[in-house]
Amino acid sequence: MVPALLILYPFIKSVSSSYKPVDESSLFAELERRWESAIDGLRSAELELEIGNLEETDYEWLKATYTREAVLVLKAMDLAEHDEISLLESIFSDLQTEQFEHGRGTK
Repeated sequence: MVPALLILYPFIKSVSSSYKPVDESSLFAELERRWESAIDGLRSAELELEIGNLEETDYEWLKATYTREAVLVLKAMDLAEHDEISLLESIFSDLQTEQFEHGRGTK
């Protein structure tokens, strides 16, 4: 039961989240903003280099900075997703334990 729920969770989440307003203060929203900022910075730096407004050394520094930020955001997103899955597993485990105890007449 739990593996099936974990497999179906992304589909259920995407359907159910489409009806809810977006929480702009959530961790995921902040990570998305940071990701977009890093990608926009990389694009801007490449454009500035191509049109001659940026020296190669400055471009390399900006590229390293924005790339590092993008990597950090990806790692944070992965950790946030892992924490979310761990929380769901814990909740499902607690529910199963409660159902088992309730079925035996304990509590």
